Amino acid sequence: MINSWWLVSSIVLWLLVLGLAFLLCGTLRALGLLRWRLEQLEATMPSRLGRSGLKVGKKAPDFVLPSVAGADIGLHDYAGGKILLVFMQPGCGPCHRVTPDLDRLHRQSDVQVLVVQNGDLETIRKWAREQRPRFPVVVQEQFSLSKRYEMFATPFAFLIDEHGIIVSKGVINNGQHIRFLLSGAGKAGKNAQVEAEPDETTVSVS
Repeated sequence: MINSWWLVSSIVLWLLVLGLAFLLCGTLRALGLLRWRLEQLEATMPSRLGRSGLKVGKKAPDFVLPSVAGADIGLHDYAGGKILLVFMQPGCGPCHRVTPDLDRLHRQSDVQVLVVQNGDLETIRKWAREQRPRFPVVVQEQFSLSKRYEMFATPFAFLIDEHGIIVSKGVINNGQHIRFLLSGAGKAGKNAQVEAEPDETTVSVS
């Protein structure tokens, strides 16, 4: 009788522990997601054209830029697949820290990573020699592509689907942020409509 009571008590105790563990994991994820949301606001304020990035549901503007490997790379080269387009710049601490996470994503998933660095080609090639990224790196000058994507925070990423549509976006300071973005947490809304690509001449940045 005592042994049966002890067994039932042990099972109940373990169920309580497991329930609390699941609750704790859910709470930690919710707190992490809330912190990520706050970092988005901090990185993109003041909220005006040229700060918060193109809206989810827009067609991602195509481009062709020189890569550190030598050949030119265009967004259209990735047509038919998912791509994480990440904007970085030299001297950005979070950009360096998130590079290994982007390497793993590029190697181990069906999402291809393409990084856009800002600066002169030789400076970015030096960065690439030091960081040894496994993903392709292209170079923009004077934030030319950042202006078209209406965003200057780094590291900032756009998840683009097989049809070239932006489906999620946000600052990615660590691996958890990347997972949030890939899960769709960076969506503006489930019913976002596809909008025409903006004319580059209409983009103004202050």
